[in-house]
Amino acid sequence: MSPLQEEKIRKILGSAKSFAIVCDNDAPEESMLAKEALAAAIKNNNIPSHCLPERRKEFVVKWETILPKFDDLPLLFSTSILIPKNRIDTKEISYTEDSRFVSININSGKEEITKENVVFKTTPLAVDGIFYFAKNSKDTPEESIALEDFAKKISIPEKDKIISVATEAGETISEKVFDIIQVMESSGSLSTASSPVPDLLLASLLTETDHFHKALNEKTLSLAASLIRLGANKKKVTDLMGDKTLPFTRLLGRALARSYPNESLKSMWIFIADQDLEKTSCNPDIQMFKKIIQKAKNILPPHPFFILVWQYKEEVWAIISTESPYEQSADKIRLSTGAKMDGNAIISGPYKNFSEAELQIQNALKENLA
Repeated sequence: MSPLQEEKIRKILGSAKSFAIVCDNDAPEESMLAKEALAAAIKNNNIPSHCLPERRKEFVVKWETILPKFDDLPLLFSTSILIPKNRIDTKEISYTEDSRFVSININSGKEEITKENVVFKTTPLAVDGIFYFAKNSKDTPEESIALEDFAKKISIPEKDKIISVATEAGETISEKVFDIIQVMESSGSLSTASSPVPDLLLASLLTETDHFHKALNEKTLSLAASLIRLGANKKKVTDLMGDKTLPFTRLLGRALARSYPNESLKSMWIFIADQDLEKTSCNPDIQMFKKIIQKAKNILPPHPFFILVWQYKEEVWAIISTESPYEQSADKIRLSTGAKMDGNAIISGPYKNFSEAELQIQNALKENLA
């Protein structure tokens, strides 16, 4: 973390009385876990915070043992009824309530009040600062949040009150959050062993590094050791990660069996048919397919581009994953195929069949690698 980023965090923490911790609806599991850790650390410091989006059901089922037990603060909406004074002479306003309704009673002259001649104005929850888990370091926080429609739930503060939680090359999201928490904690460390923070960060780290099978740097290994010293229960976390992995393992085996390299196009191709999903009882899920690509990168020979093409019912889709220094080529491929970015991966489709997907992506690779 740069001194400028650290100073920005200190400045916001010094004045903010409430926070929103936000990630995208389709954020990967490691980001969801890191978000929970950051939220827990903020609440440990007695600062009100709100997490968006709500926890996904399958996420809660898997990680319930280590998720914080506190209840999220409700999102409060302020609604005003604007009554035009030039048309309605307001005499008295009161309210009554019973077991079913709260009634707002307005006595007026000149004209009867109807839903057509008044305006209902709702203001979303105001927060002093936002931690936004951006998909990559190039994201503009306020634009990304608006795309996910969170502006309807929270009032987006000015740009200097938004802290982008985005990783740089070779950095994990758990390392980024750990650095932020260290700035936050006056003692310079996470709290006691009873806190959920160490377990959550270790779970995030193990998820993102595939149980440390990815290439690791000294800082990543140092973080793992620090989290265990601070009370993270590695056995409990790994037991949770190992639950319900058999269907995934079977699907991975089928995917690897259908893989082949295309050396001229610097790519490794992996295919998953509809029958593979059916026979392994796996539901099509972008995060699962990303995890398969990550596993494949740890097993198969390295290539600049890993392309997973899958079929579900009548449609075929593809994920294109790339590594430095081929990001510019990947962006050109995205534009030429009309695909969209999802973090560091490109999602392309739908296609009519495998052949069409393969041909179009191969043509895009030829054009942009020439």
